[in-house]
Amino acid sequence: MPGLSLEELADALGVRLEGDPQRTVRGVAPLGEAGPEDLSFLANPRYLEEALQSAAGALVVDPDYAATDGQNLLRSDNPYLTFARAVDLLLPEESPRAGVAPTAVVDPSTRLPESATVGPLAVVGGDVRLGEDVVIGAGCVLEDGVEIGDGSRLFPRVIVHAGTRIGRRCSIQGGAVLGSDGFGYAVDAGGRHHKVPQRGGLVIGDDVEIGANATIDRGSAGDTRIGAGTKIDNLVHLAHNVQIGRNVIIVAQVGIAGSTRVGDHAVIGGQVGIVGHLRIGDRARLGAQAGVIGDVPDDADFSGYPARPHREQMRSHALFARLPEMFDRLRALESRSPDPSTAPDRSEPEP
Repeated sequence: MPGLSLEELADALGVRLEGDPQRTVRGVAPLGEAGPEDLSFLANPRYLEEALQSAAGALVVDPDYAATDGQNLLRSDNPYLTFARAVDLLLPEESPRAGVAPTAVVDPSTRLPESATVGPLAVVGGDVRLGEDVVIGAGCVLEDGVEIGDGSRLFPRVIVHAGTRIGRRCSIQGGAVLGSDGFGYAVDAGGRHHKVPQRGGLVIGDDVEIGANATIDRGSAGDTRIGAGTKIDNLVHLAHNVQIGRNVIIVAQVGIAGSTRVGDHAVIGGQVGIVGHLRIGDRARLGAQAGVIGDVPDDADFSGYPARPHREQMRSHALFARLPEMFDRLRALESRSPDPSTAPDRSEPEP
């Protein structure tokens, strides 16, 4: 592994170097495991002691970090982002060779650009449109009419149903299912459930990342939409006609019911459940496992079940924790009070 000198790395990242410019780093590692040829970083103060004792060849740190003797530092206003960029420089992701694997099946009506890659056992339907440098992993299925923009990559076993359009530079991890039928049923007078046809589509913007085994339904009428720059973790389910804004973060195991709208830059914590037809405001933040049953305003922090403003939720938890103490005090007060059943009846005057 060739590696880079710290001088080369600092120049490429646009950050200030303190230390030996000729020191070479070849890989990356956590603070406690990093060796002399590894780059590590400090972005959370709770790991300060590990950083001070780290044997890393260099650390990415903020401008205020006070180093121990002999540490090589790359100073950055955003150490985590700088470290992420450094990983790409030191350990670039390998690009598959362009071309169609012998065991792939491509409909004759689909014309693939020479720069596209279609892996083994993949199935590409009719009239599919792939941009330049698109990678279709092994075992993927693209139904008729799917569109995928330049530079996007589907990892193995992704299923993309008809009516789905994927933007440029998107990353779809293995096992994801995009554009599947939404869950909609009408009930007749006899109580029987009849499927509501799902005839809408799914539109995914540029630079979206979707995690492993995520499922996103097509619209019942109209489209489900995912805004540009949004990042969706593993095992997330988005129902039909959900509208996700730009640069939204959705953490693992979130479920969002149909026709809910999520504003730009919102953050939705792990295992959050959101009922249908709600509006989650721009820059709203929902704490892990929140159960959201009403609209959430812009810039609000909500948590708990039912979800409500986070400070209110914390106050309720604090009061709940005091209930045993309050109950004991109430029992003590009752024990010192006379029993109402033995008190004299003063409703009538004494003779």
